Amino acid sequence: MIGYLQGKIIEVSLQEVIILTSWWVWYTVSINEVIYSQITLHKNVELFIYHHRTENSESLFGFLDKNDKDVFSELIKISGVGWKVAMLILSLWVEKLIWAVQMADNKTIEGIKWIWKKMAEKIILELKDKDFIKNTNIVTQKEQKQKIHLSTSVAVDIKNTLTNMWYAPGDVDQVLEKVPETLQEIWEILPFCIRELS
Repeated sequence: MIGYLQGKIIEVSLQEVIILTSWWVWYTVSINEVIYSQITLHKNVELFIYHHRTENSESLFGFLDKNDKDVFSELIKISGVGWKVAMLILSLWVEKLIWAVQMADNKTIEGIKWIWKKMAEKIILELKDKDFIKNTNIVTQKEQKQKIHLSTSVAVDIKNTLTNMWYAPGDVDQVLEKVPETLQEIWEILPFCIRELS
């Protein structure tokens, strides 16, 4: 099983990266838009790999952080959550997912594309007793509500837009935490974020 890859980026897109390793083997690895935005300007990359094997195929999924890989592996164990949905969830910050599960906040998870009410409830039920959920201390409920007052769909759209404009995902996350509650629409929030990031 492949758990980690390091090598030269031969080709990269929003969905995958082709890596040439030092022993001259090529690997095609699935990624999400956030990872794309962080590696696209680099010549080399290091990724933690989730190696998915079936009788008929093998797929590699890459993550910059081992914690994200571990969360992905837990998500795809949930019936109905395929790798596409799991990768989309990880386009958000993992902290937000952990908080939503800890607080049984269905609405936050429902805001993710392809996830409906029953699926959100199932994700919370399946994840709530996992170690990475129970052992993570998130900020207080009041602080977190202030921090993520934007709807999930709006936050994802803004983050994807800004990372595609080459802003670092970590910087975007910090700015999204500062968005005033009076700003709710994307056309209002984007100029604010760009000013903060400049």
